[in-house]
Amino acid sequence: MKLKLSRRVLVLAIASAASAHAAEPATLPEITVIGAGVYTPQHVYSLPLDSGETAAARDTAALLETAPGAAVVRNGQQTGIVQLRGLFGDRINISVDGMHITPACPNHMDPPLHYITAQSLAEMQVIAGITPVSQGGDSIGGTVIAKSAAPRFGDAATFASFGRLGAGYNGSNTGDDEHVLVGGANNRFSVGYAAEHQRGDNLRFAGGEVADTGYTLNNQDLTLATKTGAGVWRLDAGKHKTQDAGTPALPMDMIRDDADTLALGYQGDAGFGAIEAKIYRHSIDHLMDNYSLRPAAMSRMFAPATSDDSGASLATSIARGDSVLRFGAEFLQNEFDSYSQNAVSGVRQDIIRDATRDRLGVYGEWQANLGQSWQTIAGLRQDTVRSDTADIVNRGMAPLSDQTSFNSRAHDFTDHNWDATLLARYRASPGADYEIGLARKTRSPNLVERYIWSPSNASAGQADGRTYLGNLDLTPEVSHQVSLGAAWHGAVWRIAPSVFYNRVSDYIQGTPIARLDSNGNPVLQYTNLGRADLYGVDGRWSYQWSEALGLRGTLSYVRGENQDNGDNLYRIAPLRGDVNLDYRRGAWKHTVEWRLAARQDKVSAYNGETPTGGYGLVNLRTRWQLSKAASLSAGVENLFDKYYADHLGGINRVSGGDVAVGAHIPGAGRFLYLAGEYGW
Repeated sequence: MKLKLSRRVLVLAIASAASAHAAEPATLPEITVIGAGVYTPQHVYSLPLDSGETAAARDTAALLETAPGAAVVRNGQQTGIVQLRGLFGDRINISVDGMHITPACPNHMDPPLHYITAQSLAEMQVIAGITPVSQGGDSIGGTVIAKSAAPRFGDAATFASFGRLGAGYNGSNTGDDEHVLVGGANNRFSVGYAAEHQRGDNLRFAGGEVADTGYTLNNQDLTLATKTGAGVWRLDAGKHKTQDAGTPALPMDMIRDDADTLALGYQGDAGFGAIEAKIYRHSIDHLMDNYSLRPAAMSRMFAPATSDDSGASLATSIARGDSVLRFGAEFLQNEFDSYSQNAVSGVRQDIIRDATRDRLGVYGEWQANLGQSWQTIAGLRQDTVRSDTADIVNRGMAPLSDQTSFNSRAHDFTDHNWDATLLARYRASPGADYEIGLARKTRSPNLVERYIWSPSNASAGQADGRTYLGNLDLTPEVSHQVSLGAAWHGAVWRIAPSVFYNRVSDYIQGTPIARLDSNGNPVLQYTNLGRADLYGVDGRWSYQWSEALGLRGTLSYVRGENQDNGDNLYRIAPLRGDVNLDYRRGAWKHTVEWRLAARQDKVSAYNGETPTGGYGLVNLRTRWQLSKAASLSAGVENLFDKYYADHLGGINRVSGGDVAVGAHIPGAGRFLYLAGEYGW
């Protein structure tokens, strides 16, 4: 207890000192990004990262909770899975510093955003809806783009140092964060080294603690960059280490997750237009078990897994008058292996053995200004997706018939997928814009959906407590989408709503078969439904009373229906929104946030999903921007210490804590956060 208290005091002291003793830093040189302008659809949202939310976030995904159309599926403090307009998991295209990362855990306890922390984030963009083909393929639910800071260069031949020091405290889990960046640069070369440590204990709620929710993270990144006459080369190498990250909504916890990254990128001018290229390797060594962090189960099991992504991309942008042509190609290869083993008997069972999933995508896109009133972007994309896996060798306690049936079938599949998008914006007047979007999007089955050969708890993060079986006969999902948006604004106000409809043919969902699991429930086999529909509305608004005082907010609603049987789709966020009152005075910005969620009773019968009640939370935030490089953020979340359980928060499986097994995992109670940063 004394050690914990001392650590907390140390963190608070560092955070305060970082701002209190800050000196005005030298002006940093601007970094020029070469490229043509991009038509930004109305449903694209860039997250503000200067309001203190990053200091309160336990992982990067938490920042999405107030983005229009976005929500977070959560099975633990470090397992935020993105949901956009009712679709989540592999249906969402996620780019982390230009990389597409395949989770190593068959239950996605290490989703892509796990590999970039909120504190290292420099930019985060959400496309909750139709995504232009140049932004990615093999997805039907939208896109999230997360980026760390670009390399820093000087304006003279002499090398100068730069750096950043920061620390923070989070009372929701008695957690702390310390990060440092040091480097040197001149007008041609830049080198930077960044390190970060994060730690959190069990999450505290209004009534106790959520057992098995602690974690420890240690990250290191090295960046080398050089400017040439036409552009910038960048080399990145990084190590990401996570230990003892509890996931109480899943059957196991993340005991160790080690990821290595090596990436080389180029951005510049090729004469005929802008060009951007990248090659990378992202490797994950993952270990989970059901006994190290939680009360030991009757059968002590551990499960190693590896996921290695090798990717390359090449894109060009050619501006001609009022038009821009974009062409590009992307290649991604994933190598995946996972098994489980009894820690006592040593009996081993393959989960997915020596699997590969390769994707080659090519696209063309045309952006044009048609007169003074119309702006359009149209694109066509083709992705070839090939997956394969080895025969099952270790069947453990699974029936021999499952192994025989799986091994007797071919495992090699190739899908040829086509995407097409059209977005058009019409400016009716200086204060009124209207936008229409049409799209056909396609997603091939992931490795879990195709290759789980015997009933398993692996469900790619659904965490519904059910047992799933893969299906070698799956076909790709095909989504047809339409969206209508408007943006009205005056001198001091703005409102921008969007309505959408997404019809997904061959929607992949677990459906009951004539086989029972150990709990007496029907096994759910991944199957193509005839059709699933998702529709709703989201948007944002603002009103600025004065230069100092403003009001802003967001609203999101989505309804998901299984048209084959009239059931609701599983784990859909309820109607939700937020209202923020901002006050700025000098270097200070204060915010009162009212976050609201309605009751969710449109639940999935096939999953045994239970309703959750609505709630309203009040959060207070303040930020002191002492200089361009020194700041102090503080706040209180859940001011009135309200007990609540977010519908996407998961169902508890861990006994011995203050949350009953089978109950919805509650959100954090009242807590204080504080963070400070100083740079030069």
